Amino acid sequence: MAGKHKRARCVFVVVLVCWSAVAPATAASAATQDSSPETADEYLESLRALEGQEAFEEYSEFEVVRAQAVSAVQVGEFTDAKADRMALVYDVLVSFDEAYELSQSGERAESIDRANETEARLEELRSAGGSQYAALTSIALDRFYQNQGETLHDEALAANDTRVALELMGSAATAYQRGGAVEEYSNLVVQRESLQSTYESDVETVNESVAAADAFFADCGESCTSPVGALTTHTVSVFDHYADARTASDRLGTASEATAEHGLSDRSETVGTMSERAQSTVFSLAVASVILAVGFALVVALVAMVVAHRLSAWAKDVEDSQIGDIVLTEEVVHG
Repeated sequence: MAGKHKRARCVFVVVLVCWSAVAPATAASAATQDSSPETADEYLESLRALEGQEAFEEYSEFEVVRAQAVSAVQVGEFTDAKADRMALVYDVLVSFDEAYELSQSGERAESIDRANETEARLEELRSAGGSQYAALTSIALDRFYQNQGETLHDEALAANDTRVALELMGSAATAYQRGGAVEEYSNLVVQRESLQSTYESDVETVNESVAAADAFFADCGESCTSPVGALTTHTVSVFDHYADARTASDRLGTASEATAEHGLSDRSETVGTMSERAQSTVFSLAVASVILAVGFALVVALVAMVVAHRLSAWAKDVEDSQIGDIVLTEEVVHG
């Protein structure tokens, strides 16, 4: 038993020693990552660490600026003004690299927001005497914006849900505008406004169709779900209800097409269910209308038969009476 306790204490001591050795190094590493460079050596090390980034390979202007900054740190006195410029250059490089990574992972709206921060740093860099750095990176940033705009535009055209397409178009328009793509921006704004107008009109049609169908179902009630129920409850009104059911069914059909066209999956199920109910109601009321119409026809035919029979009997009576008159007259003459 004592041996087990002794082994446990040994293991604990070994673990403690190992943790003590690793923890300071981990803390130092975390502190290095979280802290920003301050001295010339720190800036030199940080700028060199950014070499070979995929973002700078695709947008080479940023790599040129990084290399220029490395040279600037090593040449001449590292004054406070130079330190301020290097801080802005470093922020520009890091924020753009983050924007690029976000775009590569498909988070394009977020990447544009991050690129906006890069653009804001460029303005500060110009004010701090770093126009030569800002000029180069602005060219690459404009190209980045334009590329994001094209990608977002393509995604918008491929989107099934119009709401998603409109949102993507909005982000694409912002990207085009910031990238200086005036023609693309103008065309996209017109396209988006047209789609927005069509979407709003179709949604209004869907809302009105659903409201009208709800009103019809409330008025007709459950009795319209079967021909017998419709006849016993509404009698001659089944003709009017049949016409209303046809109208409701047609409008719901149009609404169903609109929800499918705009990818409104959250509404298509409701509209589809209502459309099926309306079609079933149309069938029930159609059968009820036919039964009622046949009933009316039979009644009319029966009345016509009775009238015809009475007319026939009356005609026969008239004919018989006329024959009787002739006979009586002859009897008087020849009697």
